[in-house]
Amino acid sequence: MATPAFDDDPHEDSDYRGPATVVIRGTEIDVEVEMRGYREPIDGIFRWMGRIDPNETLSQIVGDLARMPAVIRTPQGTRDGFVGDVDFWDRYRIIGKSTPPFHVATDLDDAEGAADPE
Repeated sequence: MATPAFDDDPHEDSDYRGPATVVIRGTEIDVEVEMRGYREPIDGIFRWMGRIDPNETLSQIVGDLARMPAVIRTPQGTRDGFVGDVDFWDRYRIIGKSTPPFHVATDLDDAEGAADPE
């Protein structure tokens, strides 16, 4: 029986996976995204990033540009960010800083996934 090359799920560290709308050059594009974020220890700014699943409309608008301003909207929030840097699988990178367009745990109980039973 073959042993899998990787035991871990490459998506387990994602903070948000699901539907989103990217507004770019006045066009709203429904997409699927995967995003995560972290607080930068040196400057304390929360930075978020991810990838957009391949989307023909997005590819036509962004093309090969390295970076283009956009609005990223999920069911959890809307934030300004940037789209660009397409990879080999035609997925565009999305980046932003400060409050992300997805839920982030803001207290220890929320971050651990369960409140103290007492």
